[in-house]
Amino acid sequence: MADTLETLIARFVRDLEVRNYSARYIGELPYTLKIFERYLGERQMTEVERVTTAFLNDFQHWLFYQPVKTGGPRSVSSQNRTLGAVKTFFKFLKRDGYLAHDPAAALEYGREPDALPRSVLTPQEAKKIIESIDTSTARGYRDRTIMEVFYSTGIRRNELLGLTVADVNLEEELLRINRGKGGKDRVVPLSGVACKFLETYIKGVRPEWAAKTGTDRLFLSWRGRPLDGNTLRLLVKAHAQRARVKKRMTCHVWRHTCATHLLKNNANLRHVQEILGHRLLSTTERYLHLTITDLKEAHRKFHPRERSQ
Repeated sequence: MADTLETLIARFVRDLEVRNYSARYIGELPYTLKIFERYLGERQMTEVERVTTAFLNDFQHWLFYQPVKTGGPRSVSSQNRTLGAVKTFFKFLKRDGYLAHDPAAALEYGREPDALPRSVLTPQEAKKIIESIDTSTARGYRDRTIMEVFYSTGIRRNELLGLTVADVNLEEELLRINRGKGGKDRVVPLSGVACKFLETYIKGVRPEWAAKTGTDRLFLSWRGRPLDGNTLRLLVKAHAQRARVKKRMTCHVWRHTCATHLLKNNANLRHVQEILGHRLLSTTERYLHLTITDLKEAHRKFHPRERSQ
């Protein structure tokens, strides 16, 4: 009797765990592959051995018209994530001998638009938000430290949440990111200001909270528990509102802001790529389009409507 699809997916997930794929990627797979399972069920395809490249091409076209939970259209990046999970699944089936050939190997991803980040802070706005935080309280000092780290390093929200005390090297002014996106580790530089706040937070604020749970996570709640993503999202938004910065604020805005300000100050593109942990240089190159100071100056100097004022 042939293995069921559910059995094969369970083996696929275990294989990814053994090969040290990130917990986040593995955790998203059941939902991602559920879409493919639904497609198979609607077409009464119960044996993966019968799946052809033409069948998977039809699936890709079908996926294009499937709305997301909110009822809106499915983005190209969402389609590609689902397609990527299917391609990885069939690659596993071929590698482990369940299939004689891989019908998904020839599938091509959809072309994603070169969208620019919508919100980037100016240096003045970033300074205003950071310096408006009340550091006379323990929570305020923690929040200021978080903002300094975000602005200094451009790390992702989940990367910050996963930091431990041991990841901070104040002497060398470095921060270690463990298992970032794609499961890769990297080391990023810390600004002197960020180091100063980290040192005081680690020595003067964190110990009392950490004593309640014994966790080694760097950023904690006053109850001693590691901060969660929702709390971090809300505090970033709240401090921007208190500073009366009206731009849409998320943790990722600090990442965009760090990258843009580095490039605007003539940082090497490859260095920024390493700091952000981008696999492709083209991903980092998006930020070059946001550093238009020279273009604005040229426009002011040469456009006839500017010169007629």
